[in-house]
Amino acid sequence: MYQNFATTAFLHVLYRPYSNELVGRWLCSVTEEQLREGYETMRQAALHHRCGCWQIDSRRRPDRRHNGPEWVVTQFLPQVQQELACPLRVAFLVLPDHYQEAEAANPSQASGFDAATPFQFVRFTDEGAAHAWLSQYCRYDQ
Repeated sequence: MYQNFATTAFLHVLYRPYSNELVGRWLCSVTEEQLREGYETMRQAALHHRCGCWQIDSRRRPDRRHNGPEWVVTQFLPQVQQELACPLRVAFLVLPDHYQEAEAANPSQASGFDAATPFQFVRFTDEGAAHAWLSQYCRYDQ
């Protein structure tokens, strides 16, 4: 059902071949270096599997001082989308308080996606809802 791509002390990356979905599960709070290393692992897995549908679970990463959301959204994901040359859709799983903070800071990016970005991302507090959103777009035949 799942294929393990990489596991570190702070991130577990899986690939779901039946749905062509990449899953990254942060296992703890991370340093900025670990954050960038983890996202690089996700990028490598996406390129390896030609996968533009990601679920990133950050619910076990409560210390968000080094969360880098601006870097992820403004630099990293646009770069990955260009490299993949296919639509990139990312479902971020977050804790309810982080969801509320993000929604208060930028409502269009917390519960929807910004049409100005070259990719789509949505924040969720429920894994089932995140998977349902991704499954609209992610199929093995993409």
